[in-house]
Amino acid sequence: MKSATIRVRDAMGGYAATLQGQRATCAWSHEEAARRVARKVYGDEVDVVNDYLRDGDVAAGVKYRYHVAHNA
Repeated sequence: MKSATIRVRDAMGGYAATLQGQRATCAWSHEEAARRVARKVYGDEVDVVNDYLRDGDVAAGVKYRYHVAHNA
């Protein structure tokens, strides 16, 4: 699997995470929003790991960045 990047933005009353055209939201946690979209795309055997923001992320409204990791 290629390295998959999840971008998390603020949403009304919570966070919205996007990955490969899919979107998931969570009201209380940006990490949980990222985990939900990762599991929506790749199934239950994945988790997320925090990643550094890139230069263009702030201008694009991205607050957090994660990548997908397989649970062994």
